[in-house]
Amino acid sequence: MIRFGPWSTTLGLGALFALAVAALLMARPAQRQANRWAAALLVVMALKLTPYVIGYAGFYDAYPWLSFAPFDHVLAVGPLLWLHVQQRTRVSLPRGWGWHLLPAGAAAAYATLCFLQPLAWKDAWNERVHAPWVDPALTALGLASLAVYLALAWQRHRAFQGWLAQHVSNAAEHRYDGLRGTLLAVAVWLSVSLPYEAATAVWRLNYFDRFGLYLLLTGIAFALGLEAWRHAGSRHPLEPAVSEPVVEPPAARVPPDWPAMGAAWRDRTRAEAWFQDPELSLDSLARRLGTNTSYLSRAFNDGLGQGFADVIGSLRVAWLQERLAAGATDDLLDLALQAGFASKTSFNRVFKAQTGMTPSAWRRAKS
Repeated sequence: MIRFGPWSTTLGLGALFALAVAALLMARPAQRQANRWAAALLVVMALKLTPYVIGYAGFYDAYPWLSFAPFDHVLAVGPLLWLHVQQRTRVSLPRGWGWHLLPAGAAAAYATLCFLQPLAWKDAWNERVHAPWVDPALTALGLASLAVYLALAWQRHRAFQGWLAQHVSNAAEHRYDGLRGTLLAVAVWLSVSLPYEAATAVWRLNYFDRFGLYLLLTGIAFALGLEAWRHAGSRHPLEPAVSEPVVEPPAARVPPDWPAMGAAWRDRTRAEAWFQDPELSLDSLARRLGTNTSYLSRAFNDGLGQGFADVIGSLRVAWLQERLAAGATDDLLDLALQAGFASKTSFNRVFKAQTGMTPSAWRRAKS
């Protein structure tokens, strides 16, 4: 008898929500490729919930031929997460990215082949081979795959933060904290899945014993769906696929005086008020200075001991402090926007990092 009770309904709502958001993401024109990877990840999560949705509702008892239906694609979760992070932070995907989906494709082909067999064959295969050997192996591989790709996604996220600090003046505006939240959510799912799968292997947990794990997955599907939709239309700087090579001076020439070059370029940026451009980047500043990005980055980092974003942030803060010291009565946010900050949040963060005080506290202290 088919009956959707509280358990199947709860998980079903999570699966339907994930599918609905996936469909909406596919229709968004902005960030199309990144949204497609997010949509694929949500579809895989919805499919992973499906056996429990229909299982708690009694479908497998009423329709035993549903066994081996290819719903669980755990080997695809890690690669899809990694590809989504790559596409959100880089102009293009790494070469050979399609190979990362090959294990998931092989597992899906195996499940589909088994699903198409007669019920008697499936029952015998499950008892003799799949349940004792194949299923534990796929579960272990799925967890290992998720752990590896989660680590790779974190690595890419950290590399992107470093690139932002070196190339974008308003780096704080583009840190994409939602991506970090997505990775944390998947990390929670992995950390809870490990003891559940270990307990299943030792004590043979059944569908009902594992409800807590899939309730967590439902919550994560809601969270990831909301986060993906929130950033579906956002645009931010992307790291180029190939970074500009560092240009070293010929051995016969005198090595550059990085501190002097860094100070000179910083002073010219201040004199020309280029720092007031909220869209200023390492590339655009290098063009204005008539140099290349590798020299400019090295002059700031090696010569001044500061990254690009820190140098520009310090110039903006210094400009604003001069205005306040001169008795400017403008609203702080108006002054911040004139200085080149893109928002109140980034202004407050950078100002406090530079001075140790909030802008309003600094103004009161100097008044």
